[in-house]
Amino acid sequence: MRRPNRRQLFGAAAAALLALGWLAPAPVAAGDYPDRPITMLVGYKAGGQTDLVGRAAAKVLSDQLGVPVNVVNKPGGGGVLAAHELSKAKPDGYTLLFHTNSVVNTIPFLMKRVTFKPEDFEYAGMITSYQVGLATQKDAPYDTLEEFVAWAKENPGFSFGSLSPTARMTMDVIAEREGLDVNIVPLKGGGDLLNALLGHQVALVWSGGIHYKYPDQLKTIVALTTFRHPSAPDVETIDEAGYPLGMDGRTTLILPKGTPREMLERLSTALKAAETNETFAKVVAAANIPIMYKDLDEAATEVAESYARNKAIFESAGIEPR
Repeated sequence: MRRPNRRQLFGAAAAALLALGWLAPAPVAAGDYPDRPITMLVGYKAGGQTDLVGRAAAKVLSDQLGVPVNVVNKPGGGGVLAAHELSKAKPDGYTLLFHTNSVVNTIPFLMKRVTFKPEDFEYAGMITSYQVGLATQKDAPYDTLEEFVAWAKENPGFSFGSLSPTARMTMDVIAEREGLDVNIVPLKGGGDLLNALLGHQVALVWSGGIHYKYPDQLKTIVALTTFRHPSAPDVETIDEAGYPLGMDGRTTLILPKGTPREMLERLSTALKAAETNETFAKVVAAANIPIMYKDLDEAATEVAESYARNKAIFESAGIEPR
């Protein structure tokens, strides 16, 4: 009987190990990526602003990459549920999260059970930024934050519409510093916010930008971002007004830790195409959400720097995660 040679023995052993699941198959080469559909998680319900922008971005990515990019809504905890699922996904480039960077740079400072840090994920780029600001009625007797503070001192007990812990923190810091007497009115969403403003039920609200849909009835008195809003370029930022509270909500492509850089670069290049895509531009313009693209390296830097900045803001305000 002829004895098998070493090569035959090694091949048989490898086949046996592979069959038993002990020898993992070789990873997909980055040069072949992508060769099958990609799943895009969105941490909110269908129909919201982030979902609409995400679906428009998914169409651009699909056109650029040549494979379907399927949107799967995973609402819960402001993106926490989706981010948690992403953290358990394989770092093979086929599962990504489209969400604001708040899930990494803000929510961890508000929710004790959330421990995400910038280094826990990879980033393939950013595409839009929300125009968060303090908004009021067009005919309100104040156009700037300074004028509002002066008015508020003469009108104690004014009502402020708050959508979130971050919104409340913003007004609490201003009120404590200026000695204002404020009545916080909790709001459940954009519809509540608009009704409260248009119905003159509140003097001021923290808005994610939805108020820009009513330019003849509503106005911004200060931008709560680190940049001036394209929709109101003459309105100063909260930092320019003397309160270091500016925080940005940028829609970001987030991937599992360990995703190969070549795949991140492929996604980043595909996302950049949204800058000049007419359909994408129409979707974000209708929601007054400006396009502010950042590539994968700029996105990673932005997340890290904003995490440190936001941490300092919340700690200074005495906010502890619950």
